[in-house]
Amino acid sequence: MLLLLLGLLLTARLEAAPARTLSVDVLVIGGTPAGIAAAVAAARTGRRTHLVEALPKLGGVITWAWLTTFDMNLTPAGTHLTRGLFLEYYRQLGLSFDLHEAVDKLTWAVWREPLVGSTTSAPLRRLLREGDRITGAELEDRDWQRTLLVRAKQIVDATDDADVAAAAGVPYVLGRPGPDGKPWMQPATLIFRLRGVDWRRLVADILRRRAAGADPARWGVNGKAAWGYQEVAQRYRSTQPEVGVLGLNLALQNDGSVLVNALQVYFVNGLNPESTALGMERAQRELPHVVRHLRERVPGFEQAELAGWAPMLYIRETRHIMGLYTLTVDDILSGRRFEDRVALASYPIDIHPYVPGWTNPYPTVRIVYSIPLRSLIPQEVRNLLVASRSFSATSEAAGSARVIPTTMAMGQAAGVVAAFCARIGCTPAEVVRRPELLREVQALLRSQGAYLGE
Repeated sequence: MLLLLLGLLLTARLEAAPARTLSVDVLVIGGTPAGIAAAVAAARTGRRTHLVEALPKLGGVITWAWLTTFDMNLTPAGTHLTRGLFLEYYRQLGLSFDLHEAVDKLTWAVWREPLVGSTTSAPLRRLLREGDRITGAELEDRDWQRTLLVRAKQIVDATDDADVAAAAGVPYVLGRPGPDGKPWMQPATLIFRLRGVDWRRLVADILRRRAAGADPARWGVNGKAAWGYQEVAQRYRSTQPEVGVLGLNLALQNDGSVLVNALQVYFVNGLNPESTALGMERAQRELPHVVRHLRERVPGFEQAELAGWAPMLYIRETRHIMGLYTLTVDDILSGRRFEDRVALASYPIDIHPYVPGWTNPYPTVRIVYSIPLRSLIPQEVRNLLVASRSFSATSEAAGSARVIPTTMAMGQAAGVVAAFCARIGCTPAEVVRRPELLREVQALLRSQGAYLGE
């Protein structure tokens, strides 16, 4: 009888359920770290918020690409520039962290907020429009086999690829123009897991090199994070021309395994499923050769064994939307402080090779610069903000601003601005145009712990 009842319940759930309709102040699409920050920030201003993610779990590149080390924004003295919500999570996780612990804590960050609702496994079907405004979204709630309609006053696009903005007709640039006229985009990476690494021996070797004068930007250990061995990567000879290896970025996990961020796949278009599938296939084919190379040349890796890889590639670059302002390399190198700044950053301009043999022309130095609110406000749509690596920036400038701490700061800013506009009935562009509104928004950000400088 019990099995019969369970079968009936399962059958009932699999049948198409009636559509569910929600009405909220702020709709955040994209359960990335930036999206989580946006939803929490909006809710903490007192606005009802709903967060939607197309995949089964929240966390974006942390969950699905296994990116478990933060690329930090620091002052010249080494103190945090990215504070606010990011700093809350950093204090729980540290610089480098266990994958499963991070996913649990990021999910709990959403669930604990009483004014935030969330739906996962809900890809976007279509946007609801009234002229140049998005009034909501129709989504496919796959868990409940039903349509989810969410109506909202303000929308935050926190998808990595600005999928909402693109669907709304916002103009964008794909990567940067290459010499052949085709778009260049930074390579993708497949992060993989090794078991059997002697972490103590590895750390001892890195510290020995540091004591002998090795560059701390290229060699180092910080808690569960370790990096170095560029010369080992340079000696590797790939079996495929589309695959390469850079210096190792390593993250120790709670079970003693180590995640390795080093394997790069060129010519991957993250917007094209066939291209990403081919990139994943090439990376998987190369992994045994890479592991063999590391076992032979990296102290502590002698007994290492391949124990898996991330379910998705880490995609660094796709779209760059056209916003009210486009952040440039000159803005970063000059340390520009915008009047409408909503975040500070300083991560170096870290451009991975667009093609094999390409070299980043920018120095790996930290220069404190600001993110203007105008770069989060896309053209064409009145009530949309974009908070992700696809915000309005050149490909080169995004090489610095694409990292998780910066996108989380942008997410927090977008959430605060969206909630503010939902409350008083303005548009994000009006916030920029009216100094009194901008000051109020910046004060709200500071009240949530964000640091905007003096």
